[in-house]
Amino acid sequence: MALLAWPSLIIMAGYGYMVNSGLHHPGWQPAYALALLLGGFWGVHLILRVTRHGGDEFLLPLAAVLTTLGLTFLFRLDPGLAYRQIIWTILGLLVLVAVTTGFRDYQRLEQYPYLFLSLGLFFLAFTVVAGTRIGGAKSWVTLGSFQMQPVEAVKVLMVMYLAGYLSDKRELLVQGMGRPTWGPLLAATALAVLLLVIQRDLGSALILLATFLAMLYLATGKRRYVAAGAGLFTLGALLAYRLFPYLRVRIAIWLNPWTDAAGAGYQIVQALIALGSGGVFGTGLGLGHSQLIPAVATDFIFVTMGEEMGLFGSIGVALLYLLFAMRGFRTALGAREEQGILLAGGLTVLVTFQAFIIMAGVSKLLPLTGVTLPFVSYGGSSLVISYLILGLLLNISAAGRVSKP
Repeated sequence: MALLAWPSLIIMAGYGYMVNSGLHHPGWQPAYALALLLGGFWGVHLILRVTRHGGDEFLLPLAAVLTTLGLTFLFRLDPGLAYRQIIWTILGLLVLVAVTTGFRDYQRLEQYPYLFLSLGLFFLAFTVVAGTRIGGAKSWVTLGSFQMQPVEAVKVLMVMYLAGYLSDKRELLVQGMGRPTWGPLLAATALAVLLLVIQRDLGSALILLATFLAMLYLATGKRRYVAAGAGLFTLGALLAYRLFPYLRVRIAIWLNPWTDAAGAGYQIVQALIALGSGGVFGTGLGLGHSQLIPAVATDFIFVTMGEEMGLFGSIGVALLYLLFAMRGFRTALGAREEQGILLAGGLTVLVTFQAFIIMAGVSKLLPLTGVTLPFVSYGGSSLVISYLILGLLLNISAAGRVSKP
């Protein structure tokens, strides 16, 4: 309860500062919207208390701090998007409550790994056939005025499939048994990654492959399997580099964005300028110029944070994800059975590795992948699925605590 005071203070102080300094003029009753948001966080806390859920008490406050930080900068960039993000956050919290109350026994879900695999591959194939290309990647599905990214749900479905399959076949995998064991696993993962590459969603493909290798190591403890997987990934990446021109352009821009600073390298160049101008302590809230960057509210919101909060603020955001990783892996260690260990570990890698590659991408440490920053970036699909992941982690941690003597 005490930790939930921090996100409340962050959103009220940030929004109050921008209003008082004249950086933002309120639209339709923003105080009610913020009260609804904060009431949602406190309401979820009370529901978990009343139902004696027993999940990790640090996970919800960590997610709330990240979400309110993102909302503070969304209000600064585009108040309209901030109001929509509040609605998406409330929907995400409702999903969290549904998961923690209606699906508390997560082991029942893990009885159907091939159902999750089938759903994930279906969504990917449907997106390839009927998807809409936005920002270079064909990862969106448009239904009238409503748009969604099925890949956000697919990543969770694939983790649930891997958790069920690896826990069931663990002994055979450790012993190195042949095709009947490895065939379905490798074929399913390769097909999912291939469909993502066809969509040009390289970020999600990288996240899914890294999560697969991490879960494989958790299940078997065999480093050679991870090394073999990394080797196959390298060969696949070299082949994709030769086959797909857009990938060659992206690598060239990563190596030297200044060769086309007004074209393909514009986003990275402006991001580097913004991060550099922020310095150690930042320009101050609302005093940066990162709004010049296209898709700043989604892919590049970390740049706005880095410019206006400086190096210290950027490190603080990274530390929040490290804390989330620590609590997630602690949940995995405390799980009472193999499925819980793999599911908690996989979901934790899914969130934190995605955060790493987008923070590394916008700062030119890695090629830009175009994924969202979990709990922070604007986006309904990403935010709702992030809270679904949070609900699953809470269920696993609660089950682990109940099983202890």
